[in-house]
Amino acid sequence: MTSVASSMPGKLPPGPRGLPVFGSLLELRQDTHLAIDRLARRYGDICLMRFGSVPTVIISEPELLQEAFGKTELADRWVSEIMDILSGQQDLVLAPYGEHWRRMQRFANRELLSARNLNTVRERHIESVVNNLVERMADLGDAGQLVSPPAMTAQSNSTLMFRALFGREEDSSEEFLQMRDALLGYIHWLFANATATNLADYIPWLRFLPNNGVKEAVRQAEVSSGVITALVDAARNRHGLDLSAPACLVEVMLAQEETGEISDTMTRRLCMDLMIAGTDTSAQTVNWLLLILANRPEIQARVHAELDAVVGRDALPTVDDRMRLPYTFACLAESMRYRTIGPLGLPHKASEDTEIGGYRIPAGAQVLGNVYSIHHDPRYWDSPHEFIPERFLPQADGSPSAAFTGIAYTPFGTGHRRCPGRRFAETTVWLHVTRILHRLRLETPDGGVLPEDEVFGLAISPRPYSLRVGRRW
Repeated sequence: MTSVASSMPGKLPPGPRGLPVFGSLLELRQDTHLAIDRLARRYGDICLMRFGSVPTVIISEPELLQEAFGKTELADRWVSEIMDILSGQQDLVLAPYGEHWRRMQRFANRELLSARNLNTVRERHIESVVNNLVERMADLGDAGQLVSPPAMTAQSNSTLMFRALFGREEDSSEEFLQMRDALLGYIHWLFANATATNLADYIPWLRFLPNNGVKEAVRQAEVSSGVITALVDAARNRHGLDLSAPACLVEVMLAQEETGEISDTMTRRLCMDLMIAGTDTSAQTVNWLLLILANRPEIQARVHAELDAVVGRDALPTVDDRMRLPYTFACLAESMRYRTIGPLGLPHKASEDTEIGGYRIPAGAQVLGNVYSIHHDPRYWDSPHEFIPERFLPQADGSPSAAFTGIAYTPFGTGHRRCPGRRFAETTVWLHVTRILHRLRLETPDGGVLPEDEVFGLAISPRPYSLRVGRRW
């Protein structure tokens, strides 16, 4: 670990002194994003905490965050021991900033997740999965049963990702089901453990002690790697495979392997990145908005009215309707601010000494973008803890709202490591939300207001909840 001592002049950011050995770790044991928010409001837009022996810089102001994450000196990832075991730091999400990462990033943005390929997987795979989810919800409502959006969207997103990635229709073979369940088990384990505090990451001498979490990470890495390899190989050997017209994302990657643009290892790493991101974070975005609208029937009624006026009952909402459904889109945008899925993003690391806002950021420091605080800062948002979709409505001349284009709204991050899967996520979330609301009315079980408490994790989720649903027609 690099010491905070440095030859670069300048003062370190202010922050709590913390306890010997532990630093500020014990203050962050529960509701980590809220604890960091309180500390940031006390010490300022840039503050320095110590997580054990690791200096950790928290940036809570949007211009400073944009400046920081636009610097190559802060484009590396700080990676925990468990995440290092799982990724080998060779995937797009956690790879060090360098030529390998740039090559993956270029391919993901320009080819893999291009508008052309997204249209293909949407038409072939995504829309049918979403339609099936809506119908299953409607059938449960018809039977007088409660619907659990968190459980149902998790299942829908996992099916969606398998089909979009591997082109697999529903396959009841025992081998396929075992692979699917093993991979989903890995993803659920990852989201449950990726943010758990492993003290050995921050107190180096603890690495010499037995660690069950590390042992399980090794096992999970072996299982997940084997499953991904089997799924990619099955696609590679698929009867009648025509890579000149890819029908799913893995076929796009296999086509590029043949040209030498990417390697087999890169294909497998990108498949895992997409499975992890697409299975949980998109589902949580949908879960939050459905809960929020069930708690606010007057806002839900306005969404229904807009859908009826623009789409009508004889058609289905599409991705091309976003501009024609400004209020519905505003509700989605506001939900991503009001309940920020990634409150701290993924940690960056200072590869060398640098300076932000007049403060020295020491080499080796972990750097966190405090998106939660920015999304709830009264300097940028009126009544920040209230759900107000009107703030995201277009201006009178039709141009996007200042809230939407302003630098204080960063649900997908900023800078070099901005989420490359943004377009894919926007497509899947939009189709889920609009098609559910187009067809169904959502109500809380007893007509009261359900809690909107946040459960901290790799993605912020609502507490499990159930709704009554009814067909609108």
